[in-house]
Amino acid sequence: MILVRESENSFMSRPSNFNQIYPDQAIAICTREQAAQLVQYDHHRVIVEKRAAVLLTYEWMPIEQHVGPFVLTVVFHQAEKYPPAPEEIQTIVDALSFRMRGQAR
Repeated sequence: MILVRESENSFMSRPSNFNQIYPDQAIAICTREQAAQLVQYDHHRVIVEKRAAVLLTYEWMPIEQHVGPFVLTVVFHQAEKYPPAPEEIQTIVDALSFRMRGQAR
């Protein structure tokens, strides 16, 4: 039997970067109504801050069971590989306030 001693730096502890926005991504808070329209477009391309970005909405599925908050993450890396979202989805994205890495919280 191997005994493992927990310390302040234990893997069981929440890492200091747990809620960090990583390079090449941005987040925005959505309403339930916005999320209901966006959820089916996981891994589709939109434009955010004049850059192609990929919507990540899989964490909300199934949306009926997601309690919120609805934090929309977009990633900019290799976005051109993904299919474009319809114009009505882009319109919703345009109305959101995204926070990029390095912006004050």
